[in-house]
Amino acid sequence: MFERSELQLLKKRIYEPRKFIQVISGPRQVGKTTMITQLYEQLSIPAMYESSDAIPAGNNVWLDQVWDIARFRMRSQKANEFLLIIDEIQKIPNWSETIKKNWIMTHLIKQI
Repeated sequence: MFERSELQLLKKRIYEPRKFIQVISGPRQVGKTTMITQLYEQLSIPAMYESSDAIPAGNNVWLDQVWDIARFRMRSQKANEFLLIIDEIQKIPNWSETIKKNWIMTHLIKQI
């Protein structure tokens, strides 16, 4: 299967110490989903892939639930890190605020 050069850059970023949320954006039909699927298949860290394609519009609760499931899986696997991949997240209104809130809460929980 064809791999874009951006996949190697993304893998490098994923394995860096976690400082930032990675967002992949671009025009429709250029291979973003294919690239993240390839990434998911090649990861050596625990991960979870979800798509918000079939989620009803305006459902931020789904995003919180997915985040909670990822945290649960991370704890149950006794993993030091875990990658949550959410495809088509732009379909969830105010997704960035929800992600920021969960990111901060996750880091606060680790410190307690």
